[in-house]
Amino acid sequence: MKYNFLTLGSLLLLLNFSCGNDPEPKNEKEEVLRDEMEINQIVGIATIEPLERLRTLNAEVNGVVADVLVVDGQHVEKGESILVLDSQIENAQLAQAKSKLGTQKAAISFAKKSLQTKEIQLKKAYNDLKRDKKLLDGNAITLQAYENTQFQVEQNEKLVQEAIATVEQQEIKINELTADVAYFSTIQQRRNVKAPLSGTFLSVSIRTGTYLTNTTPLGDFAPDGVLMALSEVDELFADKVSVGQDAWIRNQGDTEIIAKGKIVFVGNYLKKKSLFSGKPDDLEDRRVREVRVELGDKANVLIGARVECVIQLK
Repeated sequence: MKYNFLTLGSLLLLLNFSCGNDPEPKNEKEEVLRDEMEINQIVGIATIEPLERLRTLNAEVNGVVADVLVVDGQHVEKGESILVLDSQIENAQLAQAKSKLGTQKAAISFAKKSLQTKEIQLKKAYNDLKRDKKLLDGNAITLQAYENTQFQVEQNEKLVQEAIATVEQQEIKINELTADVAYFSTIQQRRNVKAPLSGTFLSVSIRTGTYLTNTTPLGDFAPDGVLMALSEVDELFADKVSVGQDAWIRNQGDTEIIAKGKIVFVGNYLKKKSLFSGKPDDLEDRRVREVRVELGDKANVLIGARVECVIQLK
């Protein structure tokens, strides 16, 4: 019986080899299987962020926080105050600059009045000169008296020119002091830190009494606008994604679609995994392509949520 079994196996093997010499023609079933093997979707993990990306806000100047005007989750409008820094020194500097400006305005007022007095004296000297000229022509006064009056005119002309120069000099100085007031006023205003754009504070990391520098983060800030799903596509499928492709968002492990959108950005180079690299010591040498999917206005997803992003290739 063993011999017969081996003989039958050998015959079947020979039969298979002999049949393999003539390949069977492709049939419809093979075509269907080949079509089913084509990739129609790419599923990746994504995080939800504002399309304008999350921001970390900073104050422009250093100082001690006097008051914090926002809390976690609070929405603010562009230009709205979010915190106040201690400004005692800046207030004193501004007050001093305003005081100097006031003093200088008084000096200019005095200089202008002095100029008016000199102009009146000059006008009187001109009238005296005209009068003495008539008297001289009628031999009513001596030439010496006429020359004295003429000298007074020249002296008053010089005094008027000096007074004009003084007024101009004082006005130049007041321009400098006005600029100082504007400068210290700007410095004081910067102690009142305002939101650079409208959005929501996801978290506030500063407290009253802390000292800030211009590099100290105030907290995580989400600008107003539509949301996006930020995902990374493995290099194996990187050439299959492009701007304009549809994408669905669903919770991890679920099949229900919670948001839809379109790809609005694909990276122009491959980079190391950054979103979901796993362990810090992961030595896997895979590269990914960044993909951003803009979601619809009615997308009901939380910022920071980790979801599945299903990219439709067809």
